[in-house]
Amino acid sequence: MVTDDLIDGYGHMNMVHYLGAFSRAADLQLGHVIQLTPDGSVISGLVTAEARVAYKQEAMRGDDLVLTTWIADLDEKRVHVAQTMVRGDGTLLATAEQLFLNFNLLSRRVEAFLPDVMSELGRRVEADSSKFDPGIVSRRMGIPR
Repeated sequence: MVTDDLIDGYGHMNMVHYLGAFSRAADLQLGHVIQLTPDGSVISGLVTAEARVAYKQEAMRGDDLVLTTWIADLDEKRVHVAQTMVRGDGTLLATAEQLFLNFNLLSRRVEAFLPDVMSELGRRVEADSSKFDPGIVSRRMGIPR
């Protein structure tokens, strides 16, 4: 729900909170990618390489929000997600896409996903491929001439 602390001077949800909500939704969808040591400390996980939000309608105080995340594509080190944010009544408020890198916190380098993670991500790409509008992803940003 859009609460008072998310509202900016224009009376709608501030853009930083859209990106934060999309980021948290992606984390929930991709949480299995994080590698932990036996004591529970993080060895590697996802870092954002690119993020893009397209605003369609205003999110206003009191709006219930539903976010959906699909895995659009991947390779051995990267995962690309497509996302939507809709109001509780079904109105599309925003779309997003994010490109994440699998990042090792010890070596401070991008590395390949473990085979079991890659396999699971591949299954999700296949399962998600027909569930989202491909127009969400990889749109050129700029002023059309």
